[in-house]
Amino acid sequence: MSEQESKKSVIFSPSSQILDLMLDVILDVTRAECGSVMLLDNKFQELTIRSSRGLKNNIVEQARVRIGEGVSGKVAASGQSVFLRGHSGDSRIGIDSDDLVNAQANTSWILPIKFRDQTLGTININFADPNHNIPGGQEVIINEILNRFFEYLIRTDTLAGRRKGDSQLYMMNMFQEYHTLREMRIVFDYIFQLTANLLGTQKKGVILLKKPESHFFDLVLGYGVETKQYREVYEQLLFQLKKSEIKSALKIRIFRSKDFSFVSKTCFQEDFFILIPLSCLDSIEGDILLLSDETPRLGESVKNAVHSVCNVAASMIRESVPGQKLQDISLTDSLTGTYNYGLWWRRLHEELSRARRMKDAKISLIVFDVDHLNRFNLTYGYLMGDHLLRIIADRIKGCLRPIDIVGRIGGEEFGVVLVGAAKEDALRVGERIFKSVCGIPEDMHVKLSSPLTLSGGMAGFPDDTDSPGKLVEMAKTALVSAKIMGGNCIKLFEQAEE
Repeated sequence: MSEQESKKSVIFSPSSQILDLMLDVILDVTRAECGSVMLLDNKFQELTIRSSRGLKNNIVEQARVRIGEGVSGKVAASGQSVFLRGHSGDSRIGIDSDDLVNAQANTSWILPIKFRDQTLGTININFADPNHNIPGGQEVIINEILNRFFEYLIRTDTLAGRRKGDSQLYMMNMFQEYHTLREMRIVFDYIFQLTANLLGTQKKGVILLKKPESHFFDLVLGYGVETKQYREVYEQLLFQLKKSEIKSALKIRIFRSKDFSFVSKTCFQEDFFILIPLSCLDSIEGDILLLSDETPRLGESVKNAVHSVCNVAASMIRESVPGQKLQDISLTDSLTGTYNYGLWWRRLHEELSRARRMKDAKISLIVFDVDHLNRFNLTYGYLMGDHLLRIIADRIKGCLRPIDIVGRIGGEEFGVVLVGAAKEDALRVGERIFKSVCGIPEDMHVKLSSPLTLSGGMAGFPDDTDSPGKLVEMAKTALVSAKIMGGNCIKLFEQAEE
């Protein structure tokens, strides 16, 4: 796929949840009551509403604006923003009273969404106060939010499935509104990159979320931080930062690294630690920790924008975890972010039930086990062993399609359900997983006496059985055979093994 094709496919089909996040941030920054995001449908050269707040459903569903027509169409065609109050139009781009939907109550700000010299749509911001004015510099901040959003969305899609050694994303399944780990990854990383960019710091650090039961923090994303530093973050930096949390806990705090003590003198080379609270209603749901060589930009408009971004993120966390809007958080494995056995089993059962109703449907199940994990734990400790399992889970997910199912079904076992895949296709997926896993020790900067490998056992529907229980049993039987053969291979189930 060419870069241009990739750009179009991403730009015009981002998930509604991600667009909702972007709109919420912008409305909070501008202190607006309602608004919408309209994106261009290239096929029909029309703008349609893809995200909205405070608009009636019939307006959202019916709104289609051709380029060059109406307020949004003329803004998109001209590439210029307009601020409209009451009956006033904008002669610069030919907007008059006929273009206004409700001229008597219309106080709105319409900006083009532009990226890489291309107009993608418009952002429409509506104010209840007829005397509202736009503060100087706010348009720059709005454009920054839009640019970072689309820049990261395109980069994430283009690099889907790839992973850089210094950018491991350790996802705890916290945002229950988001249906896939990949969408959560976009949300977390977008918040992190936007915050770092607004403050003018390096894009290096971590996002921490507070555990509801203990009020301590889980590291859910590490960006630009080497894996070997996670132990330092957990065991030393977090404890020292926690002791420093006083009355200013709801404000952006800057610490000098020289005021902290670490076992390793080379662990953190940056001069400053910047802690930004993810706070909502005076409650801290987590923190963004940035590592920087320079002091951040902390002008009043920048601080307001950063607090708005973090407030929206905290509101989402607060609503999703205690409220459990979509599914109980206990259905996911807190260590790896994959399904736990209960939910994984239910999804396997559902897919087999669906496959039985379809002609020529196939499903392959591979159960993976990490070879010699106990040896790794004894050498580097169980904390690093947990990190290793997180990375392995992330690598496995990176090799799968959205329709495939992965769960942690044992201490070091992962069950992978490949929907619609024959055994030959499943073997190729298994080979990709093996290749993606073998380089993990180098990324973690650890030395092993033998390569890191997996063993796998495979069984298939309908060739081996149509029972979910028997399918799992057969795959585990084949896994035992793979272990006996020395590991680092995938063994297909054979009837003689029963």
